[in-house]
Amino acid sequence: MNERRKFLAGLSLAGLLPVANAAQAMTSGQEHTHTHGGVQLYGRSQLPESTVTTHDGRTVQLYGDLIRNKVVIINFMSIANEESFPITASLAEVAKLLGDRLEEEVRIISITGDPANDTTERLAAFAEKFGAPKGWVFVRASSEGNAAYASRLYKHGRDTSRPASVDIVHYGNDAVGLWAAFPALIAPEDAASRIKSVMNGKPVTGDFAQAGPRRLDENGPSFHNRAI
Repeated sequence: MNERRKFLAGLSLAGLLPVANAAQAMTSGQEHTHTHGGVQLYGRSQLPESTVTTHDGRTVQLYGDLIRNKVVIINFMSIANEESFPITASLAEVAKLLGDRLEEEVRIISITGDPANDTTERLAAFAEKFGAPKGWVFVRASSEGNAAYASRLYKHGRDTSRPASVDIVHYGNDAVGLWAAFPALIAPEDAASRIKSVMNGKPVTGDFAQAGPRRLDENGPSFHNRAI
């Protein structure tokens, strides 16, 4: 059992398992910092910090300003790769399904893996082309910043400026250190459902509803599913 726990603990952001015990994280008000390989990592998600420029011209901290204590979707992309690998077009469909929850409850962060060519002006035009709503930000980091995030998210060295036949999108709730990932080109409905599953819960109001087949002595739908 101890060996299994060690194995599961090693599956950080690259896997589909939480990187921290959510219940324990929610009861702890402490902010954690770690150092790994000479890189300072922050928060319950243990992510690096990097100064980035957004597509709307702001200079911000990637972790401290855009990720910390928020529900976020993070992907790598580049303008040059979009035609052959339409990850941004796919996320645009997810953004539509999230609707008003985007910005209010969740943020999309698209990190260009080609900052030398994807200038702020080009990213702004790119965001406008796909109708990126508020809550979706395209950012440029330094090569070092890109490498630190690629290493942390993917757990191996990777040239994020090169085209890929398959990629993954990470999503998580930094406040509790809960993360998962999905293939970039899965059905938008599936992606939106997964993202909603890590959003912060809301207080329950009204009468309780029991999931499953309707009781025989009650009126209503024949079957009730819990809705996210």
